[in-house]
Amino acid sequence: AEAAGKKADGEKESAASAEDKALSEMGNLRVCVELPGVRLTGNKPLNLTPIATTMETDSPELCSSFCRKNEECRQSVYSAGNKGCYFFAEASDQPVAFNDKFNSSFCGGWDENDAMVAMLKKVFKMKPYVPPVRYCSWAGDNCMETKCCANVPVPNWKFTEFEWYTCYKRDENFAGCHLGPAPGNWDGTKLGGMGTREVPKAPEGVLVQGTSLFCFAVVMWNNPPKEAFWSSEAELANNIKTTGRSIYQCDDHAFFEGSGLGGGDSSSINNIDSFIGAWNKVRDDGRYLKHDWTVKVDCDAVFFPDRLKRHLWDLRTPQGSRVYLKNINFKFQFLGALEIFTKEALERYYEASGQCSQHVGHQGGEDYYMMACMDGIGVDHQTDFKLLNDKYAATGNCHDPWVVGFHFYKKVTSWNQCHDDAEKAAQASNMHFLQ
Repeated sequence: AEAAGKKADGEKESAASAEDKALSEMGNLRVCVELPGVRLTGNKPLNLTPIATTMETDSPELCSSFCRKNEECRQSVYSAGNKGCYFFAEASDQPVAFNDKFNSSFCGGWDENDAMVAMLKKVFKMKPYVPPVRYCSWAGDNCMETKCCANVPVPNWKFTEFEWYTCYKRDENFAGCHLGPAPGNWDGTKLGGMGTREVPKAPEGVLVQGTSLFCFAVVMWNNPPKEAFWSSEAELANNIKTTGRSIYQCDDHAFFEGSGLGGGDSSSINNIDSFIGAWNKVRDDGRYLKHDWTVKVDCDAVFFPDRLKRHLWDLRTPQGSRVYLKNINFKFQFLGALEIFTKEALERYYEASGQCSQHVGHQGGEDYYMMACMDGIGVDHQTDFKLLNDKYAATGNCHDPWVVGFHFYKKVTSWNQCHDDAEKAAQASNMHFLQ
């Protein structure tokens, strides 16, 4: 038995050696063109499990090399997330994503090299431009290198006038961000101000952010309504559940318990600390990472996810952008009934939110806090003033066929009526996203 076992081991070793030799010889006849940071569409998946030898594909280089050694393999895609290597019998010139977590390869004969390089060039023409994160300085820090200020301007109570921070030079070693003019004994040279950026639409042919939505609402399930003639938050949330409307029509959704997060109700005009807690629950839940956008919706807002997807398509956000959406032409242009962020914006928020807790005031509205935080940590924005009609802005009309959200409707009956009115308006105008 021992002799038979040794013979079997020897035969297995011999077979593996022969297979390695055959693969190596085939590899010498072929070449691969590398596309670092690219995930290509996969057509005609292949199972290239070897017969005797060991398949090592747990790096981009090994993944590409194994494809090169197999004549039927025309494309490989490596994912660092799970160290997965995927093979395909057909090469695709259509990218799914540009991300450092991926590496793709075209493989073929040496006589196909020029054609594969041409395909590579076509793929990279579709790569969106995503600028690096802006790093600005908070008041009290040295802004000599950043030459910009992270603090948002200080508004009057009506948000009609703003006082801006400016980075002034004190001397050769220090500059600081100040409201108003530079201190009298400073050099006073102006080095910069607040550096927020509006992201332009991606050109045609360039990859844009998808439209997959993770939507959530924060609910104080056990709190009574603030006014006797209103419905409670629980009643509004249960109406959304029963009718299957609002966040239930997103690709994924969640209700997060608001009690115990800081007190009060879950209206966006109250309780900054409560909502910091709610955003932490979004992080811990993790589903936001599986979707292109995350949407926070107040329960008293009548929300249409299908309309939002159409707006997002029209915005043509370059794929991978760290962006929040300014949603209404009122005050600071970002009201909290409908807050919309790319996945990448939230990743930046969770990376740097401690700065906001330290430097952004916790008085006032959660929406202004969140905007100030995003601006301060270098998240960019796009603008779409038809996202929200809000009674606070005297735009509470439910008959607009294009608006995404209508706020506020604090009784179940009025909420449902607004929803029905908005649907009828869309149907009457023949809006395609309802078909």
